[in-house]
Amino acid sequence: MPKYGAYQRESSREEREARRQVHPIWRGVGFALIILIPMLSYAATEVILQQNAINQWFPMPFDLVAKRGDFLYNGDPWLYFKIILTITIMLVLYAVLTMVTFIINSLFAPPRYGPLDAPPIKAKVRKRAR
Repeated sequence: MPKYGAYQRESSREEREARRQVHPIWRGVGFALIILIPMLSYAATEVILQQNAINQWFPMPFDLVAKRGDFLYNGDPWLYFKIILTITIMLVLYAVLTMVTFIINSLFAPPRYGPLDAPPIKAKVRKRAR
């Protein structure tokens, strides 16, 4: 046994390293969400713009109309508005999925303290002047 540290076998270190790594399935789920969320948000943008043309939910800002010779003009006059709305919907979807992940993790995660852990002391400490 070492004098100043606990003896640990190499296998226990390897097991700890293996537990720290993310499971490949969750990597695949994350990759799928990185691909799916932008596609879903663009589809939602198209649907919102089509329904807005029919129902007039909100006025379209004509400052965002792309004209010939503008940056990224491809023939679609509402390109800038689509880009802004797509990015906004992407951020909202990422935020919603993050909140769902945190809620599920808080429900099913192990408790913060184990049976041998003591919660932190809730004493008020005052600094005294010397």
